[in-house]
Amino acid sequence: MVRLTAVLAVMSLMLGIALFSFPARKNDDTRDFSQFYCAAQIVRRGLGRQLYDLKTQVEFQSKVASVHVFYNHPPFEALLFLPFTYFNYRAAYTLWTVTGLALLVCTALLIESHTKVSLAVAQYARVHADFGLVVIIFLTFGPATTCLLIGQDSMLMLSIYTLAFILLKRGAEFQAGCVLACGLFKFQFIVPFVLILVLRKKWSTVSGVATVGALLVAASTKISGGQVITEYPRFLLLDRTYQQIAGFAPEYMPNIRGLLYLATKGRLPVAFFGGLVAIFSLAALWLAAKNWQDRHFSLSFSASLFATLLASYHLYNYDLTLLLLPIAIVCGELAQRRRLLSIPGITTAALILLFTPPMHRLLLLHGVYALMCIPILVLFISAARLIRFSSNSQNAIA
Repeated sequence: MVRLTAVLAVMSLMLGIALFSFPARKNDDTRDFSQFYCAAQIVRRGLGRQLYDLKTQVEFQSKVASVHVFYNHPPFEALLFLPFTYFNYRAAYTLWTVTGLALLVCTALLIESHTKVSLAVAQYARVHADFGLVVIIFLTFGPATTCLLIGQDSMLMLSIYTLAFILLKRGAEFQAGCVLACGLFKFQFIVPFVLILVLRKKWSTVSGVATVGALLVAASTKISGGQVITEYPRFLLLDRTYQQIAGFAPEYMPNIRGLLYLATKGRLPVAFFGGLVAIFSLAALWLAAKNWQDRHFSLSFSASLFATLLASYHLYNYDLTLLLLPIAIVCGELAQRRRLLSIPGITTAALILLFTPPMHRLLLLHGVYALMCIPILVLFISAARLIRFSSNSQNAIA
């Protein structure tokens, strides 16, 4: 009862902060939710063909918030936010925040039931741990908190990967691929993982991704017309006006791209830097595929998800909400083997850094958030080593 009260208190506090920090003047609002709300409004007005016209986005967004971010996701995601456009902006934001909280709690329940991460918390913190404590830890994870407060969509991605993990674990590979494809609204987190599946010849899962992916492309062309097939890539990659306004900053990206950008101080020629990022990213994905072992599926899935985040070209603070799944899987696995407290100190340090909220804030304030790639890299290497160790142990017993 006490733990339930604590969970409700944290959730209420989160919602309270979201609502009370809502600015009185629309020009002071810089929440990312405005991009989704306005994209859905554009589609609802029958202007889907103008979805990636910056003037149209400015026109709609300036009515509800400060124009600080543009909608750059595939058209089909805008459909998800259509119901919210029947409410005023503040009410819609409140409903989306409540939806995010509900998604996180439901996903935490699924993760706990399939990983027993509460056992890891109990062993590490030496306290009684249950689902309630897991929810509190998830809610206070820096990237997850940020995601909820600014109205981002990372909770959806966490839910999708969690469902895909459960389905794959049950052997429902095609269905898992279908679910995974639903995350293509942020394709940079799906394509690298699918590449690992291709290298592992998981054709059933890949076909599921392709099937639903084709349906989503069809839905997008229905919304924005057939020209969106060429217009969307042009908007993302070649529209100089958009690139200048969007101001993508690699030093804030906790992935291979961001870490290399910090290391080279952004002085390398664009083509050479891009090639370097591609080489290291592909190497991470190849290592994940090479270490994948079906008899150690959970650990293999986790290592692959770590590699996916490292190789993703575009990754920001709130996107690290997705880390909750692979970390829970690995820690739960170690706890069940009674080996959690014997992990290397560097792995423990990586976990502490990731779950210390002020650390995220500090790195963001100093413009070096790409350094958060290092603990993710440590966890990836640790997961890969754990797979090999588990395999060698089983072979020795056999």
